[in-house]
Amino acid sequence: MERDTPTVLHSVAGMLSRQVTTDQLLKAMVDRVVQELQAERGTLYLLDAITGELCSRVAHLPEMREIRLPPGMGVAGHVAETGETVILEDVSDDQHFFPGIDEVTGYKTRNMLAVAITDTEGSTRGVLQVLNRKRGQFTAHDAAVLQDLAVQVAQALEQTSMRPCGDRTRGLLLDGPFNHIIGESPLMQELYQRILAAATTDATVLIRGDSGTGKSLVTRAIHDNSPRHDGPMIHVDCTTLPAGLIESELFGHERGAFTGADRRVQGKFELAHTGTLFLDEIGDLPLALQGKLLRFLQDREFERLGGRQTLHADVRVVSATNAQLEQQVEQGRFRRDLYYRIRVVELAIPSLQDRGPRDVERLAEHFLDVYVRRHRSQARGISRRALERLQHHNWPGNVRELEHCIESAVVLAQGEVIEEEHLSLPRLGLRSVSSGSYSVQMSLKEVEQEHIRRVLDYCGGNRSEAARLLGIGRNTLLRKLRPDPG
Repeated sequence: MERDTPTVLHSVAGMLSRQVTTDQLLKAMVDRVVQELQAERGTLYLLDAITGELCSRVAHLPEMREIRLPPGMGVAGHVAETGETVILEDVSDDQHFFPGIDEVTGYKTRNMLAVAITDTEGSTRGVLQVLNRKRGQFTAHDAAVLQDLAVQVAQALEQTSMRPCGDRTRGLLLDGPFNHIIGESPLMQELYQRILAAATTDATVLIRGDSGTGKSLVTRAIHDNSPRHDGPMIHVDCTTLPAGLIESELFGHERGAFTGADRRVQGKFELAHTGTLFLDEIGDLPLALQGKLLRFLQDREFERLGGRQTLHADVRVVSATNAQLEQQVEQGRFRRDLYYRIRVVELAIPSLQDRGPRDVERLAEHFLDVYVRRHRSQARGISRRALERLQHHNWPGNVRELEHCIESAVVLAQGEVIEEEHLSLPRLGLRSVSSGSYSVQMSLKEVEQEHIRRVLDYCGGNRSEAARLLGIGRNTLLRKLRPDPG
């Protein structure tokens, strides 16, 4: 009786949209393949577009952290070079078998099945390999099954942030451990390590970064790679909630707590039980509520608004800010004890300008892929002049501004190449915002307000356009322009 076609995509569907580590995603696929083929071990090799090597991003290989095979080496290298499917009943009889890995691991490979992973355009992206069938030999039917699975692996890879390298037709860019977080600069590599370290703990985390740098993505990566990943992640933007409602939003309220409260409502802390609560722009949290948040962080206890019952919630709190909390502490606008409580672990996200031109290119290509699919565009690439223009822009709105710029260009472009004129950026030398100079006596708040005023001047006073260029919401822009109270 013929078996139903096995699926890899179904087993990882829930992971594809999350910021799990790419290796977690690939491991789930390899586990499914090994189970289906009744093999002892499996390896997913990805072809490194830069070096041409095959890299074992995931393998049932406890003895080695990674295998890297030079082009053409071993059975996997042969499959990557030729696209052939290889079935070996006895590996010692095949000239392509490389015994060096068995010699290092002490594992004895008896038989093997390997197929190429190719995308819809026929480009090789890697090799899927299984070792030692638990009963008997790998058959032609097994090869057909593995080929089907390899097609699904290729489809799954196309939904990750790993992508081809420029105009190279083989391989993938393998940098960065997190799905959907793009970047290979030293600053981002350092951030990746700190994210992984933070994810293994239950400590409170404070994420610092300018608007548009990706603070919510980093929070999601911490949550998705923590023991709480099966619990909810609740996002609260402290800038958008009216002061009179934020206590009810966070802690809930009882019926009759205020006019219009006709029923009991759970707050975000209750809803985030067993998961993560993300307090975005915590510097905007009213001073009157900071003590209640501090109590929760210390004891995991709170009361609903209008209630007397003490409630408990098992929640990990991650906060984010683009403000100088230290200055707010000195001004009496943020509690010092709360400041120390929320920053047990501190992560700093670099600005896009500081990350360098290579990260700008990688992000631009990633967003191009995303919006070409979304808008069914013919665009397939970015011209050299357009890319240089992107790399020379200072990106006050950071990654969010770059994303908006690429989406706009995809919509405007009529052909297959995005040109410089498709980019919604100020033209060099024309009506550009003067770089000027800032006095060292100016506070960071004053520098920020001065920059916003210059962008507003460039936009002819159009606040919506200025907010778009800055990568922030219009209400946030208005709030930042307001003078400090007192």
